[in-house]
Amino acid sequence: MRLALSHALLACALALPATSLLVASDAQASVSIAVGYDALVKDADEVVLVTPGDQQSVWEDGRIYTYTKFHVDQPIAGALPAGGEGFVRTMGGVVGNVGQMVDGEPVFTAGQQSMLFLHKLKVASTFEVSARAQGQYPLVVSEAGKMKTFMKSGNAGVILPPKTPPADNAAAAGQSTSVQSRTVTQTPVSKLRLASDVLHGRAMNEATAEVAAAWKKAHPATPPATAK
Repeated sequence: MRLALSHALLACALALPATSLLVASDAQASVSIAVGYDALVKDADEVVLVTPGDQQSVWEDGRIYTYTKFHVDQPIAGALPAGGEGFVRTMGGVVGNVGQMVDGEPVFTAGQQSMLFLHKLKVASTFEVSARAQGQYPLVVSEAGKMKTFMKSGNAGVILPPKTPPADNAAAAGQSTSVQSRTVTQTPVSKLRLASDVLHGRAMNEATAEVAAAWKKAHPATPPATAK
């Protein structure tokens, strides 16, 4: 797949007069439930520090998606190697004179590093960000270049508190819910650690070590098959 549409071109397209560009906003995607840290880690197939590059927007199933090419600067958890590349798919973008803006989606700026919690799609080397913008943590570098910290995405939109599990639910051990429409286990609210509470403002080295350890516990290695 060749990614020819740059982020700058996308921004310019969105700035065109309304007579030239029809922009639709997806209000249904603007509100999200706050995601627990453990659920985010469990849902992710890969966790990586990446630098985004070229972008290309296309029509799929009646809506616009944007594919952003990324370079893996540092693998944190999973199988993607340092120096590897892939594509991350997000909802929204511009194709021709039609644009769609979706609140709550990750937003990528060329050259701006982010830690991403990624979930595999069926197409090879193509991913979605788990829990949408809640699974993106941009890396902020101090002016002196000595302090590197992760910050929660400013594009997450309206975040609602997690729903309290029903009292009669056998959820003392967790309730089944969904992240990005995939089934995970939800911890009772009283014990829930939100992903942003754990990672926002954390130093890069501390956060990556925390995520790597948590991911290893949530994704135990599959035992080798016994020879027959």
